[in-house]
Amino acid sequence: MPQLNLATFLSQSFWLILSFCLLWALLAIFIMPKITNVIEQRKRKINDYIQKAEKLNIKAQASLAKYEETLEEAKNSAQKELDDGRAKLKSYLSETEKQMTVKLNQKIADNELLLAKEKKKTMQEIEALSEDLAYSVLQKIGFTQISRNDVSLVAQEVQSDG
Repeated sequence: MPQLNLATFLSQSFWLILSFCLLWALLAIFIMPKITNVIEQRKRKINDYIQKAEKLNIKAQASLAKYEETLEEAKNSAQKELDDGRAKLKSYLSETEKQMTVKLNQKIADNELLLAKEKKKTMQEIEALSEDLAYSVLQKIGFTQISRNDVSLVAQEVQSDG
């Protein structure tokens, strides 16, 4: 094999070392700086994105905190308004209940008075009818000597005893 020939070994080693050094120099001078530059730009861009994301995150956290604070204030305000409304409603209902109780008691008293008057009037009518009936029965039975006044006197005595 020609690669293992010792006569050409020295020239092959020279050209190998020379081509390796040229290739390394070409990579080190032209290609590696471009690759390094692109990598650095990407790192800077990524860092910029990270910084922007952190700033946005901070703003979002601040907005969230403000939102939660506003929400809490709204809840507290709504609860206070509900409590005030309940208190007003309770007071109004209590006052209305008192007024209605007074009115109902007055109506009950008026109706009881009216009922008592009607009862007295009805009892008087019943007594008068009873006296007339008793007088008529006595007349039909044959007690003609008894007068209407006698029947009234007996009814008054029974009423005062009872």
